[in-house]
Amino acid sequence: MARVLSYPRLISMENFRQPNFPLVAELMAWLVKQYDPLADVSTSIEREQDRVIFIRTVAQTIATKAHLKLNTKKLYQADGYAVKEILKVITPLYQSLRESESKELEDEDDIDQQYRYAMNDDIGILKNARQLCSTITQKGANLHELLGKEIDAREARLEVMSRGTELSEVREGIREAENASKRESNKFTKLIENVQTDEVALDEKIAKRMEEKDRHQRRLDMLKSVRPSFMNDFEKFETELNELYSNYVLKFRILSYLEKELEGHFRNQREKVQEVSRQYMQAMNSQLTEQDQQRFNRQLQDPNDEIGVRSDEEE
Repeated sequence: MARVLSYPRLISMENFRQPNFPLVAELMAWLVKQYDPLADVSTSIEREQDRVIFIRTVAQTIATKAHLKLNTKKLYQADGYAVKEILKVITPLYQSLRESESKELEDEDDIDQQYRYAMNDDIGILKNARQLCSTITQKGANLHELLGKEIDAREARLEVMSRGTELSEVREGIREAENASKRESNKFTKLIENVQTDEVALDEKIAKRMEEKDRHQRRLDMLKSVRPSFMNDFEKFETELNELYSNYVLKFRILSYLEKELEGHFRNQREKVQEVSRQYMQAMNSQLTEQDQQRFNRQLQDPNDEIGVRSDEEE
């Protein structure tokens, strides 16, 4: 319903599983503005007195503007019971909005739709008439039963009216009323005395609890001031542990440094070996190239080689 009425936020029953007074206050202030835009509702709800004043103001405004009576106790609880009270306020707005929308739709519909809506209205009138008939029947039965008792009641009424009132009876009635009022007064006086007795008992319990608290506090302070027997050994072992940890950190740093240096040394050695191997291979390649060149030159200078003979024959 709140969504249909353009409430600025979504609301569900999960919000009221636990008392949620700020949400109830926000929603009720918004509803009061819907009924009376000029209404001045204080939104201060920090203190208990402010919340009571807020609930009272909202209830009075709703009763004046909407003629609805709200249960302020349930509304102050701000839980599932408060939802029922909120529904009392929001339902008329929702129904009026729906009725206005239905009227607009009826104005826009054609003749067939108007006939259909008229038929629905007739059905609603028939349902209301049937309900009224059952109510009239029930009321008539109750009235018939009461009229059956009218004969005895008439005789008793006439007897009382015909009998003259005596002064002694009046005095007796006044005396009985006085005694009844005294009994009521005594009862309330006893209740007040019981309340005072309960207050005294509670004060005694509070004083006793405060004494126990002071005693336990003194005992706690005493235990804090006493040094345990194992504290010397604890401090000694703690000092040794700090020294061992410092040595461990130092050795770990030295080991990490040495591992890093060793890895760098191995890397340099591998690079040197690779460089020597590369230079050796280059020297070997250059030497082999020079030997092949010399061999080829010797073959060219030799006149008895097969190449030269074939050349003379061909010539």
